[in-house]
Parts: sequence; C-alpha cells; structure tokens
Amino acid sequence: MNNEAESYLKSGSNEVRILEYRVSGISFGINILKVNKIVADLHLQTNVPESHASVRGIFEDRGLIIPIIDMAHFLGLPPVDTNQHNKVIITEFFEVSAGFMAERVEWIHHFKWEDVIDANDVMGKFDNRFVLGMVKPTEDHIISLLDYEAIILDLSPKLRLRQKAATAHIEFDGGGRKILVAEDSASVRAMLVAELSEFGFEVDAVGDGKEALKRLKDGNSYFMVLSDIEMPQMDGLALLATIRDNNAGCDPNIPVVVYSSIGDMGMKKRAEFLRANAHVTKLNIPELLEKVRELADKEIVAPKKTGKRKTKKLEPVG
Repeated sequence: MNNEAESYLKSGSNEVRILEYRVSGISFGINILKVNKIVADLHLQTNVPESHASVRGIFEDRGLIIPIIDMAHFLGLPPVDTNQHNKVIITEFFEVSAGFMAERVEWIHHFKWEDVIDANDVMGKFDNRFVLGMVKPTEDHIISLLDYEAIILDLSPKLRLRQKAATAHIEFDGGGRKILVAEDSASVRAMLVAELSEFGFEVDAVGDGKEALKRLKDGNSYFMVLSDIEMPQMDGLALLATIRDNNAGCDPNIPVVVYSSIGDMGMKKRAEFLRANAHVTKLNIPELLEKVRELADKEIVAPKKTGKRKTKKLEPVG
C-alpha cells in the first residue's frame, strides 16, 4: 500500500467535520459525512397523506422521493418564515434519504470528538431530547448536535417494524455471551440491547468510545464489541485502533463489528484497514445478527450455557 493511501485510511480517527446550520435562530450541527447536498427553493409536493406533522412535503431528485422535514416544527421551536429562501440539507443514512429545512447554512467546523460536550452535563442550555451534545467554535458560540438517528426513527416508526419482521426467520442462541455495545444514540442503543438480549446475549451498553475502552480495560470477559462510529470523547475508529494496539491494556484480538449510519466506501475501507471484523450499515439488523452469529460460531472456547435454548419468533407485520 502506498503512503498516500495509508495516510488516507488512517486519517479522520476521532475527528469530525460539522456543518453548522440555523433553525429559528439556533445553531445546530450535522456530521458532513451524512450530508448529500444542500438545495434551495424546492418545488414541493405538499399533499402527502398519512405523513408526520413535521413533514412539509416531498420532492423528487433523480427518481428518488425525498421527504422534507420542518425542523422548527419537529423541535418545537418558533416557526420559520416560509417566505425566506430557506435551505434544505439533503442527508443519507440508514440507507434513507431525507431533507432538513434550515433558515441558512453557516460553515463547516473541524473538531475532535473529545471536544464534544455531553448535553446531559450542560445546565441551562437548549433542552431537547434530540440533542446529543454540543460543541463550541468560540467561547460565546454553541452548536447543538442532534440525534438524527432518533429523529428518523421518530418520523418513521415503520422502520423499526420492518427490521423486526426481517429478523423473524433468524433463530440462534447467544448462550449468555457478553457483548459490549458503544452507541451514543439512546434510541439505537435501546434497539440493539433489546434485539441482542432476545437472542440470548448479555449486553453491556455505553454511550461513547472512552467509556467502552474503560470497560474493556477493567477485565470484563466480553465476547465482542459492537461500536458506532460517531461518538463523543472517542469515536468508533479511534476505539477500534486503540483496541488493536497491543499496548492498550485490553485484548487486541477481540472481535469488533462497526455498526454505523455512515455507509460510504471510504468509511468501510477505514474500518477494514483498522482490522474491524465487519462493517454493517444501520439499521440492517438481519445482517448485523448474521455477522454476530458468524463470530459466535468461530469462537474457539465454548461459552458456559445459561440454560434452555432461546429462539426468537415474531409475528409478521401486516
């Protein structure tokens, strides 16, 4: 591998570029890797039966139908003046495209994940269950980072139902093996804990890579690590690179599956270069479970069984 390619694969670990935009005068940020493009003056089809109240309409882009979300309405903020030339940030993650309305787009900022402030630690600031963290480009300027995975799940509850229906045919027993899950989105974290627990795994879930590394160093006998990429303090790539370091104080050979809403080839190549056992795109629960089962089947030492074999049977979703 040439030096340029190797440098590219190593770059970006524990770093993030945030696109700042404004809604009702408040600054929000989104990882630039989730942004497809920014458009303005869309001709929306507004008659969308049975859509969420915050969906302003839909538009077609190269044959793809994209819902446009009124962020001010969704977040419970004062309405935006629709006579202004608002921007729409077109995103793609969960293998789903969506547009987020903003008053204007400001700038792209470069941060380290360790600079992200946990929203739960901030008192007297913007309080919303969809705020994950905050960053400060300057001392007097704060950008709130939203839980976009939770927003999409809230807007599209059928996504959860489709994933549960797709796993109905999968039957295996985790045998009480312990899995460490590192995921900052509370919604996705709860979903992973529920799914893996139903298949007989014991799940320990944390909200960032730094805490995950601490659990690993504490000598917990985990069978594998399931990690998101976007996380405060230490992102999934930095966590993976540290685990694979023989001097990190934890098992460098523990299986690690990267489970990320960012599914582009560059991210997959980085995960592969850092010796992840697999990269699975959220919310592909069936593929994730198959990867976990493959790793369980390859385990050399048979784990202690917890009792009666568990299988998962779900009623089909109509």
